Amino acid sequence: MVNQSETTAERTGFWDNISEYEVDPSWENGLSEEYLEYRRKFEQAKNQAYKGKFPISIEIEASYFCNLKCPFCAREANVGDRDVGHMSEDLWKKILDESRENGLKAILMDHEGESLMNPRFFQMVEEAKEAGIIDIWLHTNANLLTPEISERLIDSGITKINFSIDATTEKTYDKLRVGGDFKKVVKNVKDFLKIKNNKKAFYLRCRVSFVSQEENKHEKKDFFEFWKNQKGINVITFQNLIDVSAFEKSDEDFGASEEELEKKYANAEPFYCSQPWDMNVIDIDGNVMPCGQPVREHTKEFILGNLNKGDTIESCTSSDKMKALRKIHQKGEWYKNPMCRLCIKSIRGSDSSSSLASSKHNPHPV
Repeated sequence: MVNQSETTAERTGFWDNISEYEVDPSWENGLSEEYLEYRRKFEQAKNQAYKGKFPISIEIEASYFCNLKCPFCAREANVGDRDVGHMSEDLWKKILDESRENGLKAILMDHEGESLMNPRFFQMVEEAKEAGIIDIWLHTNANLLTPEISERLIDSGITKINFSIDATTEKTYDKLRVGGDFKKVVKNVKDFLKIKNNKKAFYLRCRVSFVSQEENKHEKKDFFEFWKNQKGINVITFQNLIDVSAFEKSDEDFGASEEELEKKYANAEPFYCSQPWDMNVIDIDGNVMPCGQPVREHTKEFILGNLNKGDTIESCTSSDKMKALRKIHQKGEWYKNPMCRLCIKSIRGSDSSSSLASSKHNPHPV
């Protein structure tokens, strides 16, 4: 089956455009009705039709510490813009209390830090489950994995895990994942998969990801070929680098007037992003954002509110800022929001002011 798919893929420019390739769908076997019901809300969000007062999923920044110094990461490029730390127990409790009241089912442990650096990580997972969360996803660079930690992760009840690797050679990995150990990471992930398979934890969706950029794009096919043959890997994901590290420099439209933008993007195709309908992101400072794009001083208007300053998740989701963001996407005017403009142009990989095929986007489909 894979060979047949590869033949078709190569004819259609698969390696330039792939976003997600499912190599083993076994994790879908035996999904509960409760899970399927919550997943149906994502289908509504994809069509910008979800009208709930609370997000379908929340991305949590469990920690703003990281053990790597990846040069393409906004965290590294903006060192000093934010204070390092872990999410406080009080903030976490606020999130869980409101989530429990509103029937939240999904949490993603990610954003700008390495979640496993939070000493309370496993306790947070347990508390999330007690609050009724049934879908818990972890993003990790896999450098901190040991057989003991891997076993704890599998036994903890997380349902999805993403290993961010971005390379198939040590030379390329060392350029992109500064401070990491390529051979160690590959071994750590293989050991994790072995434990998963031995425990028959086939419900655990394991994904490896590759952020495509100039330094590694020549390794995309080798990356796919290697990981598709590792038993226990369910999904392989490729995505273009979204350059938020030097926002003003990377966006030639920064500072343009609304009239200038309307003129430039008059013929732009719509881009259907579901995130303003399906998720919130909450960082360690309590800031609530409508998607996973890192926010800095020059884009702080993207912040919907702050849970440490009296706002709630529900008030942020129904705020005027969120309504305005949804409206520009519904009208096909995504280019009027600087964060959306930068993200979409990066995803499309070309000048989005020209006529391009319409697309739908959900970069973190929990």
